[in-house]
Formats: sequence, structure tokens, C-alpha cells
Amino acid sequence: MGASNSTRRVVIEDSSGSGVAVTVSQSVVRRLKGETESEPKTDHSESRREQFSDAITETRIPSREPSQDYKKLESYYQSKLAELEKKNASLLKQTTAQFAEAVQEVEKKFLKTTGPQVCPDLQTKVYQCYQANPDQTLECSSVVRAFVDCVERARQNALLRKG
Repeated sequence: MGASNSTRRVVIEDSSGSGVAVTVSQSVVRRLKGETESEPKTDHSESRREQFSDAITETRIPSREPSQDYKKLESYYQSKLAELEKKNASLLKQTTAQFAEAVQEVEKKFLKTTGPQVCPDLQTKVYQCYQANPDQTLECSSVVRAFVDCVERARQNALLRKG
């Protein structure tokens, strides 16, 4: 009983397309069908022929569609994601508005209108000297010193006027 090594192969496909092979012997198939097993044959050549005649067969069972629970979870998380994206967008708008207000406040407190240029003629001479002597900047030291002195005198005069 059950001496035959013939098998039946059942392949169950999952959603990725790769199959899972389950091997079931021919005697198990007969028992599942409710058939009674016949007496084993004593002739070994006969059983070998039976073994080859009951060649492996494949049966493909299509995979099931995603379950309702999966679909419910997916829709739940999709709605949560959309809700979070809305919340993120509103926070971005609010933060951007607050930042713009803070920038305006800082500008009002600390940025004053600039006064007239100090020593524009000496500034032009320094610029021209640096342009004329790009590799020998020490040649411009006398012009730079005159410009620095002029700026310092202008600063002192501005402090005396305010003080």
C-alpha cells in the first residue's frame, strides 16, 4: 500500500507571480477523492511503468485578491496621509508668515537708512589703485591710509553731532 513513488505537484501562485510548490503523492490524491487503494503489484517492472505513467503534473491555483482587511487598512492610511499632508501645508504657511513678520520687525529695529557716502573721491582712488596694481597692493598703501583717516574723521564728526 502506498509503495508507489509517483507524485502530483500543486503550485500555488502568490501575487508576485512566483509559485510555491507543494508535492502530494498519488495515493494521497486517491484518498482525498475517496477512492480505495488497490493491492500493490508484485511485479517491480509493472510498478516502475506505473511510476513513469503517473508523471508529475502541475496544477496552478490562482492567488486570491487582496483581502477586505487589507483594503480597509490601505484606505485608512491613505486618508491619514492626506490629513497629515494638509496639516503640514498649513503649518508651512503659518511658519512662513511668522518668519516674514519677524524679518520685518528686525529690519525696523536695526536697519537704519544709510547716510551719504563718506570720502567718495578717496574711495575711487583706492579702487583705481588696486585695479592698476593687482600684484603689488602695497603700492596703494598711502592712498588706503588717506582713505582710512578720512573715514575716521567722518565717524568722529558724526559722534560729536549726536552726542
